[in-house]
Amino acid sequence: MRKLLSVLISVFMAAMITPFTGEGSSDTPSPRIILYTYFWQIGEDDRLEIGSLDEEGVMRTFSGCFSESSWPFGAKEQLEYLSHTEKFTVKKTLSRDEIFAVKSLLSGVEKRQYDPVYTDIDDGGTEESFAVRYAKDGEPEIILLGKSGIELFENTDPNAQALYLRLRKLFPEVPNDAYDPYLGPKGFEPVPLTAFLGLDGDALLNTEIEAFLTDSEEGDLPLELSTEEKTELISLLRDGMITGKADCISSTGGVSLYTFRSPNGTLLGEADLQDGWLVTNDGRYYIEKP
Repeated sequence: MRKLLSVLISVFMAAMITPFTGEGSSDTPSPRIILYTYFWQIGEDDRLEIGSLDEEGVMRTFSGCFSESSWPFGAKEQLEYLSHTEKFTVKKTLSRDEIFAVKSLLSGVEKRQYDPVYTDIDDGGTEESFAVRYAKDGEPEIILLGKSGIELFENTDPNAQALYLRLRKLFPEVPNDAYDPYLGPKGFEPVPLTAFLGLDGDALLNTEIEAFLTDSEEGDLPLELSTEEKTELISLLRDGMITGKADCISSTGGVSLYTFRSPNGTLLGEADLQDGWLVTNDGRYYIEKP
């Protein structure tokens, strides 16, 4: 029944909306869209909210009536619609570091299949969010990151979850929870830092620590840790939680490398930290301590 209702709504919308023609647009090519999210709703609350991010870091928004917008449902048609920037309001431009982090995640994002879940919501609106990656010939690869409303979908790839979270923070005016915050995609599930690293938290209490600071020119420089610094490090490892992925950047300098050994010399594990991130081969992850 829920699947049938979803299909009927889509058919109704397709019949209701006139195709977007692109009239009045400039001949100057716009920077390509790399992330976008939108929410639409009909009925008493006729509403469309759109947020997009282009490859130059410019954030744009649109807010208006869904029935008057000519917003299409095909992803490629949506990209065409978004390219006509005269319809949108510039919100701000991301910093160079922010857009670099987004593009790093975009380079590694994967399409992961996840069976949709159907809810009892039939009039709370629908949100969909996408990442867009381009081939050398310019052909877009459109990757669904998440969807909420009558149909729930979540791409479980950590890079996709990180991009989905960034969209939620960049465009809070585009809701993703219909009218119940527990019905939207959940995102990255926090993981204890020790579990993420495969470390035994209790064994860390009686461990020998070797520390180095990476330098892109001089290599690994030995670090001397005070008793207080060792205590803080062990506390972070035992209590810290991995809460999501920051980027796919491979750090080559300024990383603190820690090796943990038991009193008899057995290797217990390693951790690479930088400015509050855990550094791994596939990028950097956020650490939070309760």
